[in-house]
Amino acid sequence: MINEPTPEIQAQNLQEFEAAEIKPRYECNRNGVFYIGVETDKDGKAHEKPPIRLSDPINLIGNGIDGAGNHYRIIEWRDNISRKRLTTALPMAEIGTNWGRLQSLGLAIMANRRKRELLADYLQTDGSHTPYSITAQSGWIKRPRAYVLPNGQIIVSEAYKSRVRAIYNGDKSQAAAYNEAGTLADWQKEVAVYAAGNSRLSLAIGAALSAPLLYLLGMESGGFHLFGDSRDGKSTAARAALSVWGSPAELMASWTGTSHGFNNLANSRNDGFLVLDEIGQANPRHVSQTAYSVINGISKIQGAKDGGNREATRWRIMLLSTGEKPLDGFLQAAKADWNAGQAARLPSIPSDAGKGLGIFDTLHGHQKGSHLAESINQAASRNYGHAGRAFVELMLIKPAALSEARQLIADFMATLPDMDGQARTVASRFAAVAAALELAARHGITGIAAGLAFPAIKQCFDSWFERNGTGKFEDRKIMENAINFAQRNFDSQRFVILPNPPSFSVPHDLAGYRKKGEQPENDCFYILPAVFSDEICKDFDKAKVCDVLHNAQWLQYNKAGGRWQHQLKGKGRFFLICGTLPPHEMGE
Repeated sequence: MINEPTPEIQAQNLQEFEAAEIKPRYECNRNGVFYIGVETDKDGKAHEKPPIRLSDPINLIGNGIDGAGNHYRIIEWRDNISRKRLTTALPMAEIGTNWGRLQSLGLAIMANRRKRELLADYLQTDGSHTPYSITAQSGWIKRPRAYVLPNGQIIVSEAYKSRVRAIYNGDKSQAAAYNEAGTLADWQKEVAVYAAGNSRLSLAIGAALSAPLLYLLGMESGGFHLFGDSRDGKSTAARAALSVWGSPAELMASWTGTSHGFNNLANSRNDGFLVLDEIGQANPRHVSQTAYSVINGISKIQGAKDGGNREATRWRIMLLSTGEKPLDGFLQAAKADWNAGQAARLPSIPSDAGKGLGIFDTLHGHQKGSHLAESINQAASRNYGHAGRAFVELMLIKPAALSEARQLIADFMATLPDMDGQARTVASRFAAVAAALELAARHGITGIAAGLAFPAIKQCFDSWFERNGTGKFEDRKIMENAINFAQRNFDSQRFVILPNPPSFSVPHDLAGYRKKGEQPENDCFYILPAVFSDEICKDFDKAKVCDVLHNAQWLQYNKAGGRWQHQLKGKGRFFLICGTLPPHEMGE
């Protein structure tokens, strides 16, 4: 007796039979992407038609979505020239409407309209749908478990390699510059070794290494401006720093350009390092706008084609700038704006180390500074791109390294004088650079002995501190404006001496009145409110200016009236300053 199959087995057999039904399909092999259709013969049997070639091989390995909600297909192909396997994100919105992107990758797309329609279906529906993250920025991703270089290379720890799937879809115009050349050992022996005992070279290399720390430490964008005589070695320090990440010749940028271009450049260097060389060649007003935009870390608000605004892009970068003049002097000479926030984010440091050797403190056996500079430049052009990767890998592989960096920052800050406001902001950036340089030394990345980073970076800090002190930038600038006004005008005819005869002719550019004291330095000056606002306060808040000048025991408060202005009989209200200079200046 033959047992009849149960209903469940019958259903399973039916599913298997149905699964074997011949259907149209796509096939991707080493010869290309093919569409294999199905036709039915006169007996009603289905047969596969001859394959139709649609394009060069395009493997579909996943789907992705970016921060703005745009969807992508992740494709993989072999480059026809390098024969390397490459990966990119293809916008879903372009599939079927823009074949230029695929063709620009060197992929041949058949021109027949029907073939392109079939290829569009293949790209949208076939292949693997593994999820990927799409980013238009370099830097840290996945909280952070991976780091994306501007050439698309993703550095990820072994523990998360199978879990982090990301594609860099941003600017790759300088992708080749982020390749590696030479070896880390040669870079250590021929470039980094000269940072030992050389403060400015240490600052530059430390700044390059510290760039990935900004995000991890919760710090804002910022950097340093090295200024000094032409050909004193500033560009050599910049090239040595750039060799941490890639080819110095290709990565070196100049201050000349548009603000939009600089925003794109900064966005592509997110969590990375940027060098802008020779500021003297640029328009001062453009420099002011660029510096503010780049170090502020956010793009301008721009409208979108379909209404509303485009999503603003944000970035963090470490910037190293060079020029012959300090930034504030360079911009003030052209009457361009330079405020406290900019000064704190991009402080100016003399490039001359004070040893008569330009940027160098020691020549490490070379006869001249120019000889050492040539040696560093040549070595940096042969060996680059290793140290930055090694530093990122350190942060990924050894999470304790971040705690070590925080402790190093605290240790460095403990060696500095007590500071507030902008001065402390600047000091914390020096501390981050010192921590990165010392951390790299301790973990064998630079090849430099541990313990040399702090003295070198402290020397650079002292040079900045000597020019700026512990006070706030705004306060110093306010005092500077007021003292300049006093020196130019208090002894001029713009201040009419009281009492004056009725027939006295008032000057057309009257600034106020002067009351004589027992000593000339004790004279009091009644300043017209409009003059006080326009020529002393300038762009600063008037209440802030009054507080600063009053705290300096120079501007007098009208206690009886409960206001800053004082009544001068028959002439109205004035701001009152007593003394030709503030007491601390008179004391000097």
